[in-house]
Formats: sequence, structure tokens, C-alpha cells
Amino acid sequence: MQSWKTWKYASRARVERSDTVRCVKSCQPNDISCVLDPVHSISHTFISMPTFREFTRPEEIVFLRTMSPAHSSPHISSDIVFDILEGNVQNSFDILKRQEHGVIVGVVRQVKPLIGPLNMVLKLAMNYVTSGVVSHRNIVSVHIFVSEFWF
Repeated sequence: MQSWKTWKYASRARVERSDTVRCVKSCQPNDISCVLDPVHSISHTFISMPTFREFTRPEEIVFLRTMSPAHSSPHISSDIVFDILEGNVQNSFDILKRQEHGVIVGVVRQVKPLIGPLNMVLKLAMNYVTSGVVSHRNIVSVHIFVSEFWF
């Protein structure tokens, strides 16, 4: 039977402060189904943001930081694929992959205006792919609260 260890830590986003709770899978030695399940961690982060009525360019709201170096071994075919699984209301968000400080980062951007008050959960995946197979996956649920006000 799998169990989850929980850590709470602060995370920075476009807002003043955001709280994140992260659970990491811890399998029993003989639990094959737990070991084979690609989900390695599940995180919940909470952000609030104003309504942007005059939306002129995408706004970066969340950074998915990986532990993977930007340049992997030439002998192993590996990649990180970022995906929005659920909650992308009116396709208002996208994810860009880029390198920052030598590691791969997924940048979640708001690409369309959202008029508040509005609450939503954006479910994201960081898929670690080795030789075309997902070796493990981290799930991030971003709880977004959009104020009806611009300030």
C-alpha cells in the first residue's frame, strides 16, 4: 500500500505570496503496483490574482521547476513534457518550456483575460520521459482565485 509524505513550503508566483503543499509517494518494498505507478508527487498551490480587463500580452503566473539539467546525457533519450490536464477554462492558459539557470522550467501563462470573481483548479503534469516512456510524473494542482477587481 502506497503512502504519501507531505511537505509544506512557500512558493513564489505573480502574487505576493502563495502556499504550496506537496506530497511525495513512498512505496512499501513489495508493493509492485505502487512502484509501477508513474505519479511520483502531487502538489497543491494556491494563488490569487486580479481581473485583467485590458489584457495585452501573456502573463507568467506559475513556474514548474524541475530537477533536470537542461542538457541531458547524449546516450539517453530523455525529455520533460509539460501538459495541462484539466481546468483550462476557455483555453485561457498555456505552458512554455524553457531553460533557467541550467534547468528545465515549465512556465504557465495566462493568455486570455479572466473576469472575476472566479475560482478554478488548473491541473498540470510534468512528465519525465525516457526513451519514449513516462518514467515518472509530478502532478500540480493550481487553485486560482480571480478577484472581480483589477487591484
